[in-house]
Amino acid sequence: MDEATLSLLTGPTSSLLLLLGMGLGLWRFSTQTVAPAVKRWVDQHLNQVDELLKQHEADRVAWLESMQDCHSRSEALGTKLDTIERKVGGLYKRHEALVAKLDGLPAVTINGVPE
Repeated sequence: MDEATLSLLTGPTSSLLLLLGMGLGLWRFSTQTVAPAVKRWVDQHLNQVDELLKQHEADRVAWLESMQDCHSRSEALGTKLDTIERKVGGLYKRHEALVAKLDGLPAVTINGVPE
């Protein structure tokens, strides 16, 4: 081989060809291996997020139903408590009326001893 050919094979031209070959290999590796793998990973991740959102929506619906049930039970309990308060108030008023009547009666004595 002559000196010019040897210089082309070992000099800057061969380095440039080697760089282009490595760039092509890296490009093929990126587009044929890395990009599909990343796409599959992202799709899998997004599917997991979608599943979590569906579960969250189901949990939210269950929570709302339980809160509505709790609210309706609270209203029913409030109604019952109002009824009980009215009945107790009525009984207390009757008790006060009976005490007033008893206070108006003369004291009972047995053999001259008041009780």
